[in-house]
Amino acid sequence: MNLGFSKVLAIIIGTALPLLAIVRSWTAGGDAASFFADLLAGAFLLVGAWRVSISPHSGQRFLAAAWGLTMGLFYSSLYMQALAFWKPVTDEIPLEFSIAVTGFGLLIAILGLIACLKSTRKS
Repeated sequence: MNLGFSKVLAIIIGTALPLLAIVRSWTAGGDAASFFADLLAGAFLLVGAWRVSISPHSGQRFLAAAWGLTMGLFYSSLYMQALAFWKPVTDEIPLEFSIAVTGFGLLIAILGLIACLKSTRKS
């Protein structure tokens, strides 16, 4: 795992996250704050990937910060979904599926951050 892997993963997740946020807001009627957070995380991941492609050494900071933000947002979302697990749900998307997808996203964000940070230069 290196910086190139983290950059490709950031491009994939950075484009998929806003698209999935749009689908979630149309089907489940999500709130505006989580929709904006998903758009923000996707934008930061794309900016981080762009900065890495311009200059790998200085762009690595931007990509690591983007992965950290994405990881925090996924963790917050997973925590809020876990708190709502015992409440009656009337959404079209089952809560178990939503928790599984959010947990998988958190694992991908952790993997992206590890790949980004493991590629530090030893000078």
